[in-house]
Amino acid sequence: MGYALKIMNRLYTPEKPLTFSGSGAMIKLADLMVRSGARRPLLVTDSFMLKAGMLDKLQVFLKEEGCEVTIYEGIVPNPTFAVVQEGVDAIRNGNCDAVFAVGGGSAIDAAKVMAAASTSKKPLEKLAGILKVDQPLLPFYVVATTSGTGSEVTTVAVVSDTETHKKTFFVDPKYVPIAAAFDTDLLVSLPPAMTAGTGMDALTHAIESYTSLARTPETERDAATAIRLLVEFLPVAYAKPQDVRAREMVALGSFLAGNAFTRTSLGYVHAISHQISAHYNTAHGLANAVLLPRVLRFNKQVCADRFAALEFMLQGNSTSQETHELAQAFIDRVDTLSAVVGIPAHLEDLQQADFDAIAADALKEARTSYAVPKRMRKEDINTILLSVQSGQPL
Repeated sequence: MGYALKIMNRLYTPEKPLTFSGSGAMIKLADLMVRSGARRPLLVTDSFMLKAGMLDKLQVFLKEEGCEVTIYEGIVPNPTFAVVQEGVDAIRNGNCDAVFAVGGGSAIDAAKVMAAASTSKKPLEKLAGILKVDQPLLPFYVVATTSGTGSEVTTVAVVSDTETHKKTFFVDPKYVPIAAAFDTDLLVSLPPAMTAGTGMDALTHAIESYTSLARTPETERDAATAIRLLVEFLPVAYAKPQDVRAREMVALGSFLAGNAFTRTSLGYVHAISHQISAHYNTAHGLANAVLLPRVLRFNKQVCADRFAALEFMLQGNSTSQETHELAQAFIDRVDTLSAVVGIPAHLEDLQQADFDAIAADALKEARTSYAVPKRMRKEDINTILLSVQSGQPL
């Protein structure tokens, strides 16, 4: 799998989108969209953001620019095919000429597929998989209101089956937006629990990319920088939500982590957490955060040099510890970070009767999609799930 990913990355290397950050970044992005010719955008968001008035300035700006805006506010966590189809219908009914998504990973992922399906000759289900997009997307712009999914820079969208809620992957370089914004006016409103979950999700992206067998010097650089930023600034953003610098640095860390993993793939943390979310509708970032230290321990033997290099970097390149000591110190650092930002030790919803099904689907996802450094067996995943259920460390 690692070799195949390296070949794909050479043939289909997506560019990083243009980015805006800081106060007012959302309006700057909207201005770019309008100057690029859009006059009838579809605004994709959720009902909470809309009703809370968080998009009032955006709507006023677009109205003053003469735009006819169609709003789709049906985004929910773990969006389904039905949600995406509603968005596609809204695009066609409004004769929309661009898609402007404001929200977290759910809104961005759904909007990606809406922008693709609205121009495609294929039914929605036929776009699932790798390199299935047959037409250019509608011009697509993203305002990321959480700092974790990295969806604003990735080639991947995840949509759940409407009936079974199993995750379906859409993978194509065309899913990378034209431009993205990290607006601190919106980011400072993110609650502490969501700040923690999405931030740990970003850290997972960075670590799994850094240890992927498909890594490159460029992805190593972005992943390492992301880890440095997240370790330093996530606790600050969690404890001091109004700290604009911390919010911006966490968003940048998430962006770099997303850029890294979209080229290298992920690993078993995501393979397992996707199944947990499908079974129990657990927040993706939370599931990742609880799983991450356990998978790091599973990988420790084969990733000791990788973990040690990260710890060496975080200590300021001034330590004389041995590789195995540095590797353990890095895992301990992740444990400490999780505790500082309030990540629970376990997930209560897990049912042992579901373990075999979760393990089977996780193994399939990892085998077909990820260049993991060490392969798991069903027994390994069941052991991790039991630890997550009980709260006992591995």
